[in-house]
Amino acid sequence: MKAALVAIVVLVSAAACGTPVVGVPVPVAVTPAAPTPTTIVVPQPVYVPPPAYVAPGDTAEARTVVAYYDALNRRDFATAWSLGGSRIAGGGGYAKYVNGFATTAWDTLTVTDVRGSTVYVVLSAAQTDGSTRVFSGTYTVSGGVIVGSHMARTK
Repeated sequence: MKAALVAIVVLVSAAACGTPVVGVPVPVAVTPAAPTPTTIVVPQPVYVPPPAYVAPGDTAEARTVVAYYDALNRRDFATAWSLGGSRIAGGGGYAKYVNGFATTAWDTLTVTDVRGSTVYVVLSAAQTDGSTRVFSGTYTVSGGVIVGSHMARTK
């Protein structure tokens, strides 16, 4: 038994020194192969435009102005026209009114105040060329229709 033990020690010692020993299994450290790269497709987020408005008070007047800009953003010019576009277009008829929005990509409306029939707003109009036009002013609403506006470009 002592002779077998000595032989094992000699063989292990020899293996540890890097001297090959024929016929004796030597443990070998095996490095696992790197995992195969996996392609993960991350879908692009769907563009959700900002809300058309931010309203401080929920009044019928504010809702009318918000509905007007919602219709414009949906390119539903007939609805916008009926909500008061016909009264604030400044003449020229429906076709000229619609053509006036040809370079507007999206409107963002902020209702800043409502006093009676007057709705105070700030309007940010993103243009199709990437620029933005900013306006502020008021809309006057009567009977669920915009009957007047006083808007001025600020940027």
